[in-house]
Amino acid sequence: MIIRRSLTAAALVLGLAGASFAGVAQAEAPAAAAGPAAKIKQGALRGATVEGVETFLGIPYAAPPVGDLRWRPPAAAAGWSGQRDATKAGASCQPARDGTAVEDCLFVNVARPAGAKPGAKLPVLVWIHGGGFTIGSSTAAFGAETDGIQFAKDGVITVSLSYRLGRAGWFAHPALTKEGPTGNYGLMDQIAALKWVQANIASFGGDPKNVTIAGESAGGISVLYLMLAPDARGLFQKAIGESSFGRLEPTPLKAAEASGAEAAAKAGVTGDDAATAAALRKLPLSAMPYTGPFTSRAGPIVDGRYVQTGIAQGFAAGKQAKIPLLIGGNSNEASLFRPQPAALDAIPEARKAAAMAAFDPDGKGNKLQVVNDMTTRQYITEPDRNVARLQSKAGQPVYLYYFSYVTPAKRASSLGAVHTAEIPYAFAGPKQKLAPEDQPLATAVNAYWAAFIKSGNPGAAGGPAWPKFNAAAESSMEFGADGPTVRQHHLAKQLDWTEEGLAK
Repeated sequence: MIIRRSLTAAALVLGLAGASFAGVAQAEAPAAAAGPAAKIKQGALRGATVEGVETFLGIPYAAPPVGDLRWRPPAAAAGWSGQRDATKAGASCQPARDGTAVEDCLFVNVARPAGAKPGAKLPVLVWIHGGGFTIGSSTAAFGAETDGIQFAKDGVITVSLSYRLGRAGWFAHPALTKEGPTGNYGLMDQIAALKWVQANIASFGGDPKNVTIAGESAGGISVLYLMLAPDARGLFQKAIGESSFGRLEPTPLKAAEASGAEAAAKAGVTGDDAATAAALRKLPLSAMPYTGPFTSRAGPIVDGRYVQTGIAQGFAAGKQAKIPLLIGGNSNEASLFRPQPAALDAIPEARKAAAMAAFDPDGKGNKLQVVNDMTTRQYITEPDRNVARLQSKAGQPVYLYYFSYVTPAKRASSLGAVHTAEIPYAFAGPKQKLAPEDQPLATAVNAYWAAFIKSGNPGAAGGPAWPKFNAAAESSMEFGADGPTVRQHHLAKQLDWTEEGLAK
């Protein structure tokens, strides 16, 4: 999940140094002899076999960002002697239930096909979880397992990563700005993890020249910012953005600094010098609790290096990586915000007639459905089309999707596929606990995703051909009750109305 700041008619509401892995050796207790093995630059690993797939969990890709390393670019991870037990996931960066921050949490997990050997050059998926840049896990997303088991069965190596969240990952303060790169520590972590992949994935049988980054919500936003980040250039060759909020506006640095200074002052720390920075690093993060809505607590900050502009502005200027892109969202993304029918009253009279003609052409009068559709188009569907247009204009293959499937038992009362609904279908597999009637679509979605990860062309999966997005047809693939269905200029009247409002 995500989002940041308030969206007026024209703006969205809603977020490395060193890739060397030399370090002080750490002695590890010997792992049990059973299980698959791998040897990476940091040392030897012993994993486990799960559902016929080999997994290696809790591998540190950077030093623990604690103490003096808090609010700094990620430092190199230490190596170890002996064989490290990689059968248990590392700590999540999500705060504990009592509000205590978890900061020693920079780990990756790897799932690979059974028997994969170094040099196999298998395609690689790097998954970035969502959660509003404040919560979330590298191994599960809101009830959906994201361990990559099914992708591994499809012949894809999956790497899932954790990154600093909340105050630890997205925080600016004048004292910290004076030290160097500031604010977007979570994005710095993601880049460090991608550098770890480049350095180590061949040891698991992966191809460092065939890496696809993918993420949902805050993870999808991260994908688009990684496409724009100079420091991430060349670390991946394809991208998947799910519910990516493609018109997200990052927080200006001065505003983020002011907010950070205010939170610090309430915790008793003032000033903007080195002593202030040291005092901040000694604070428990719980001493700076958030106020305001969850969707505006953390996220990207314009720091001039890792984040230089908003997503739409950066893509319009051609600053993004020129790579194949698969992007889309769900039919009820408004579930994240729960808008009320009264929101229709805020539409200017000059635009209301056109709005109802686009969103309620049959005059059904379901105001809740109308306002949900409007909110979904504003935050996700229209921004997806805009990003697709810009990436296609840059000469790159773009595949646009719209996920509208709702399990039959819930259709009568549903407003559409909610935020995060597509995740279990993309990852598929028995751990998703889908109903038998849902499994055919999950199999199809997973196959399209896997084909894109392998070749940059989801149509290689078989089934209905998925055409590239282009200016003439603006084709997309709808994953709905009728299965995968190609649409042209899908929801165009609604999207044009939304785009017109954003322009004003």
